[in-house]
Amino acid sequence: MHDSPLDNDNLPQTEIDQAIEQLDQRIVHALEASPQPHIAADFASRVARQLPAKRPESLTPTHYGQWAMLIGTVATLAVLLVLALHSAGHAAGHATFGLVESCLFAQFIALAVWLSVWRHSLR
Repeated sequence: MHDSPLDNDNLPQTEIDQAIEQLDQRIVHALEASPQPHIAADFASRVARQLPAKRPESLTPTHYGQWAMLIGTVATLAVLLVLALHSAGHAAGHATFGLVESCLFAQFIALAVWLSVWRHSLR
């Protein structure tokens, strides 16, 4: 059939029309048919066997965030002490030093609370 020419003059027109109609029907039927998926019975068990038994653990745990918060707390406390000594030396402190001191004190309290909550959650 694949070796035969496309313009076949020895067939009557009705047979060609019928063949084309049958081909069209087969194409439409193939396009409209929904696929029937087949999942093997042991598919889930095969996938589960390929998974590792447990998640690999890190050999070197890092605590960069906790160290950064601890360093930030110590640095904030040091700056607060320097500003307190500076403002105590002057009889009338500037308003800017008071504002900076208040912001740093709030930051120090927030860092201290966060570190204490973090340490408490480790127990």
